[in-house]
Amino acid sequence: MRRFLITIFVILVVLAVGFFGLDRALAAYAEGKIADQTSAEIAKQGMRSGTPRVDVGGFPFTTQVLAGKYQKIQIDIPDLQGQGVKLPTLRLVATDVKAPLEALRSGQGSITAGKVTGTSVVPWDVVIAAAKLKDLTLSANADGSLKVSGTVSFAGISVPLTGSAKVAVGGPTTLRVQVTDLQGTDGNLNSVVKSLIAAYKDKLVFNVAVPKLPYDLKLSKVNPTADGLDLQVFAENVPLTHNAQ
Repeated sequence: MRRFLITIFVILVVLAVGFFGLDRALAAYAEGKIADQTSAEIAKQGMRSGTPRVDVGGFPFTTQVLAGKYQKIQIDIPDLQGQGVKLPTLRLVATDVKAPLEALRSGQGSITAGKVTGTSVVPWDVVIAAAKLKDLTLSANADGSLKVSGTVSFAGISVPLTGSAKVAVGGPTTLRVQVTDLQGTDGNLNSVVKSLIAAYKDKLVFNVAVPKLPYDLKLSKVNPTADGLDLQVFAENVPLTHNAQ
């Protein structure tokens, strides 16, 4: 009896290992196909990137393949570039994904996601360059507010400045930055220079265009961080295939 139980146990272990290996092989195949489709979508938008990295969540994967429905698919797109702006990484999470096995196998047919959300950070140097700021820099304070600093010449006098700004979503692919406070760090400035600073501050409203993102993703939220502007994007009822109908 003991030998019989051991034999059954060994068989179950072998079957489990084999099933796990098959499951991971199918997952890797699907991830490769989705990465190819993502690259095609990026190219369709006239953009460039590194090779997308795809992770299909949920286990066992085999049952998801057979059902044609996936719990979650994460897509990391490195070095996404377009319209003069580069995003170091765009991370997308697709949920409620419907991908028939034949669509994955042939690359034809429709693979759709009920919802896609994403995050990316636009580095400060990219924001400053896109805004065409001269003599001023942007950074984040410890409390997450937006800080402005730099040195600007007024009436032939170089004046160190400091102040604050606010950033908001200005459109589906546009950020709007407005300087709300700007003062000289020297408390002994005369009234003429102070009035010039005030007039200069009122002109500091500008838009930063974000590249047209794949899958028609739109901006939903933006927050200043130490590394740059943290973007959140979303889209609904998204065709993940380049040739989806």
